Amino acid sequence: MARTLWYTRCPVATASGIAFQRQSFDKEFDGSDFVVRNIKELGREKADSHFDHSLADSFREGGAIPPLWARTRGADTLAVGLTFVADSLATFVRADDKAQRVQDLAGRRCGLPVRPYILIDFMKVNAHKGFYSALLANGMRESDVRFVEMTINDDMHGSINADLKQGDRPSLYDADIDYLLRGEVDAIFCKNAEVGLIQRRYQGRIRKLYDLMTDQTDRAHMVNANPRIITVSAGLAREAPEAVERYLQVLVRTANWAASRPAEATAVMARELGVSEADIRSSYEADFHNKLWPSFGPEVRRLLQVQIDFMQSHGYLGQVDLDAWMQPRFLEQAYRREGLPAVA
Repeated sequence: MARTLWYTRCPVATASGIAFQRQSFDKEFDGSDFVVRNIKELGREKADSHFDHSLADSFREGGAIPPLWARTRGADTLAVGLTFVADSLATFVRADDKAQRVQDLAGRRCGLPVRPYILIDFMKVNAHKGFYSALLANGMRESDVRFVEMTINDDMHGSINADLKQGDRPSLYDADIDYLLRGEVDAIFCKNAEVGLIQRRYQGRIRKLYDLMTDQTDRAHMVNANPRIITVSAGLAREAPEAVERYLQVLVRTANWAASRPAEATAVMARELGVSEADIRSSYEADFHNKLWPSFGPEVRRLLQVQIDFMQSHGYLGQVDLDAWMQPRFLEQAYRREGLPAVA
């Protein structure tokens, strides 16, 4: 009987998402002793594994906050790859707001979404880091604005590994925008391809004030739940290292495919995220298709430390031993198996 390898991924630009759309895992493991399946098949009772990595024999590629948090809480995982793709990190105000620059938010209310039901409130951390970086990039401090918590009771679990449909789908930021439009906050944060989605949906009602991806060049400011981290259950790595290598080999192969096919990669990514191709082009750095390579290079590790430093300094994260957690040998072998030089 085949051993099941479970996977979960975030709705962001990753090789995992493209590989899922192209059924690359099925092709790689066809006829082997392993079968790759999506954790959503296990139902809502297992959905929290996306955050705490409690499911054995599982892989995750996505935002850095849950895997870091899970590791500090004793999750038996290994980090086997990192990727960094800069995405839109936008501050929005109401369309009729007089603010024209970030400095105009001085003394005003910046909304932090709070979801009491979720294991690790990554959306709050995202917003906090987004405002923190926007303020810092414009010569301001957190104390120059007022942070207001916005309690949100949506269904975040329902968005895990969702098959997003292109078109007028709900946004992860609809509730934040409700707070903004009701006048309960003066600014909200939105990121990723959701930026393009909400600009269309709320055209004439909200306005983008600032975007860290396009309005400045310091990549440390662009760190927001990235670098994305590829994690695997440590038990699987101990018992079936070749399965881990082959899984990562699929991601290397996918990154190689995307690097030479920008138009096709954009189309697949739009399908994965349930947005338009124009949204992908406006929400990610222009060469995102060439940034999906997993690595443990010095630059991506430096950027991961930026995320860790922010979370620790603001009380979101305890101590994490990166040297013990990050295990590059599986990725190195994946590149060898694929016949490609490892990306630094």
